[in-house]
Amino acid sequence: MKEEILCISYFDYLIGPSNFYCNESLDNNPDYPDLNRILDFNEEEDSFIFSYRKFQTINHLFYVESEVARGGHELVMITYMFKAAYFKNEIIDVFNYLESKIPILEEYASELKELNEFKSVLHAKNKPEYQPGVLNLGSDEFRNNFLTLYEKYYKRLSLKLSTGRIISSKQPLKKIFIVGNPSSVKNTFIDNIESIQFRDQTNPGLPTRIFELVIDNMEVLTYDCIVKKFECAKCENLGGCLQNAQGFVFIFDLTKEESILHARESFQTIMNSCSEIDNEKIPVLLIGNKVQDWDGFDTDYVSKAFEFEDLEECGMKLKYYTMNVARENEKIMKALRWTVRHMI
Repeated sequence: MKEEILCISYFDYLIGPSNFYCNESLDNNPDYPDLNRILDFNEEEDSFIFSYRKFQTINHLFYVESEVARGGHELVMITYMFKAAYFKNEIIDVFNYLESKIPILEEYASELKELNEFKSVLHAKNKPEYQPGVLNLGSDEFRNNFLTLYEKYYKRLSLKLSTGRIISSKQPLKKIFIVGNPSSVKNTFIDNIESIQFRDQTNPGLPTRIFELVIDNMEVLTYDCIVKKFECAKCENLGGCLQNAQGFVFIFDLTKEESILHARESFQTIMNSCSEIDNEKIPVLLIGNKVQDWDGFDTDYVSKAFEFEDLEECGMKLKYYTMNVARENEKIMKALRWTVRHMI
């Protein structure tokens, strides 16, 4: 996964939003923002910032006049995005940094408009089967000129390249792992904190910083990884993932005993693995999701299932919340604040 990405996309009036060129494949990867969806809901020339999980993006929408296009113009978007956590030591104010890139994106758009064949390639062969190789619809001269222009502006936009040095992290980023079985609402939980972050992204207060920290370092731990007890291909050795763990969030459905027991099994597997690599003193947040207006859960049952008393006596940093993760934003904030405060 690249730390900095530059994409050119456009709106095709037959097949909708389409990728023209990008230095990273964004297909079917939940860590990346859906640029097609952004393009689908915007039709005015503008520049705007969009935050999504690990990536911060600056986007510039513009029209390319074309006599062969419907309405006489093609809608194009340039997107520059980067992983905020990767550059946290180089970028103090993310939003000012992104806004500083707008003039560069505007210059890039102006040069693309004047690029010979760009208009015709945008409109050529408007069928889905042509889209993976849309750049190849132009001549060799067009491809060379387009890629030269692309590299020129990628270097101007890229923090890594514009500084003339390679930025590398001295150690792997610490992770907050989200754990839940397939029937849990972990995805709803993640979507909700992302929407809260997007809504509050202009607020520089503590809640926003907490969400940025959590989202930048958040990763869903797959059930396959747990079943194989972290001896999967993703981990080069035992604890390859867990060595970088700085917190765990276990989410289960309070309406289903099966979900609670599944979460307990995953919890025990992970805690056993953490103890083997001497990394068991990390905060663990347990969230029992309850549907609205449903009060049939048994708090004592959850406490006994996870053996809260024994864990607390062992000095484990453990906190349990019940909430409706789709609605109770204040409780989500409170729970995440506790997790961040107790990180090692």
